[in-house]
Amino acid sequence: MGVTSVLLWKDSNGQGMMKFHERITTTLLGSAKDKWAIQVKLYRDIKSTGTDDVIVEAEREMENILEKLKNLWLLRQTIVYDGNTYIIGDFLIRVAYPKTTNSNYKGMLVEVEYTSTINPHVAAPILHEFIEMLKPPEIDIVKWEPDDEHSFSKIGLSEDAFTRAHTDYQYMMLFKMENLL
Repeated sequence: MGVTSVLLWKDSNGQGMMKFHERITTTLLGSAKDKWAIQVKLYRDIKSTGTDDVIVEAEREMENILEKLKNLWLLRQTIVYDGNTYIIGDFLIRVAYPKTTNSNYKGMLVEVEYTSTINPHVAAPILHEFIEMLKPPEIDIVKWEPDDEHSFSKIGLSEDAFTRAHTDYQYMMLFKMENLL
């Protein structure tokens, strides 16, 4: 695992996947590697009176535990994104659309992973430059970035070694920022 940046690729007409595939394989000479899917589940604390939701990404065992705690946690919504993984040099690019388009549809998810390091400080400028090269100028992207108020260290994650939990936190913040769930 390297350092990953999570993006929302704004695509109102649903043609982004084909354009993306063409740009990756033809213009940037990348290759399709595998199919990729991600499932996002939103659970709500039943006793909560506020509007804060908790997004949980977990193995099946965790889902079983949450199902047994149904008097505390309620599954509110599930969205499955389906797409492909591409490879260009030291980068893995994962792109997916929601399987069913609903009124909350806002585009496709893109994960760009730089596999040569786990240090986010080293990877950040490289990822930024690659993402700028990757996206066509007419496409808007939304990306959550850590700041003083919402940093990785404030939730107990390392600032020097990137893990899957860092990627999960980016998803949570991006979904919250864009009202995807």
